[in-house]
Amino acid sequence: MNSIKFYIALYTLLLASFTSSSQSEFSGSLILNQQFVGEDIGINYEGQINYQIHPDISIGLSAAQANMSPEDSDRNYDLGKFGIHISYAFGNYENFKFESIVGFSYLHFSEDIVLKENQGAGLDLGIQLVFGAMKKLHYGFKIVTSYSNISPGSIVNTGVFVTYNI
Repeated sequence: MNSIKFYIALYTLLLASFTSSSQSEFSGSLILNQQFVGEDIGINYEGQINYQIHPDISIGLSAAQANMSPEDSDRNYDLGKFGIHISYAFGNYENFKFESIVGFSYLHFSEDIVLKENQGAGLDLGIQLVFGAMKKLHYGFKIVTSYSNISPGSIVNTGVFVTYNI
């Protein structure tokens, strides 16, 4: 539980520092996901900092922490993830847009789960639907699948996010 508090504090500090800058190409996102690893279910908290390199393309750095609860066991475990992602808006409409997500991540499973390896790389693929509430504030729905050979099953994150353009 302390690691979740640490990551939330870290995300808040990072977002506060970026909101004080005057760059309009940066944005910060807070993401709350339902995470699935095989048959295990958990809550995933994620923070992301994005840089828009083109009106349709942005690159982002993210950090996430999930607490997983296996259905067939009372023993919970944590999953940490650091990633770099590229988003491409392939469908721009007046009130919303569709974006594809491609990236790489570094995964770290806690020692509470017995795996051959508890850390390794992953490939992330996903899609998100972005709505623009105001010029600087956006929100939406996101689904990302991470492929990794160290995972005990497929890793799927699905949830909502809020993004503030600086």
